[in-house]
Amino acid sequence: MTTDAVQPLCERPRLSLLKNFLSDEECDHLIERARPKIEPSTTVDPDTGEHIQVEARSSTSTYFTLGETPLISAIEERIAALLEVDVVNGEGLQVLRYGVGQEYQPHFDFFDPNLKGTPMVIATGGQRLATCIMYLSAVESGGETRFPEVDIQVAPNKGDAILFYNLLPDGEVDRQSLHASLPVLAGEKWVATKWVRERPYLSNPD
Repeated sequence: MTTDAVQPLCERPRLSLLKNFLSDEECDHLIERARPKIEPSTTVDPDTGEHIQVEARSSTSTYFTLGETPLISAIEERIAALLEVDVVNGEGLQVLRYGVGQEYQPHFDFFDPNLKGTPMVIATGGQRLATCIMYLSAVESGGETRFPEVDIQVAPNKGDAILFYNLLPDGEVDRQSLHASLPVLAGEKWVATKWVRERPYLSNPD
């Protein structure tokens, strides 16, 4: 990917569109490996730090371990290079499928410092510095990624990605990074999400 493929969309949150970030072969590889083992998606309970299912997130998903395949390793190195961090700062790659009507309502990817479960989940790796969402499939209708605080909406185009920071340059959480995966209206949507921490992250969610 060339640097001219990085298109800044917003200064706060720091948000960029990455055109043709993945090849068709990379997209298809991730879908093929994920499809047999996807399960209902979970999120982190703000009180306990445990992974739970919530009505606001209706997709199915699965995780890969860091560097699970050579192709996954190459993608992880590409993201780390963009962020100028070590690969080991990344959580395991997550692949998600959204069917018709499925969505993820507005949420933050950082762990809210005001909630009592946060110290538990940031003990290893610190806060989520940044998020990279990679679109693995074309979607007939719907499924856009929306940032409601800044009125920006990105359509899911196969091979493209968006990269945004969850933290401000001073390390404080950026509440302008609120975002949502809008409901799929026709077809299905596959994405891969990579969360990158402030420091090395040495374990994967259950």
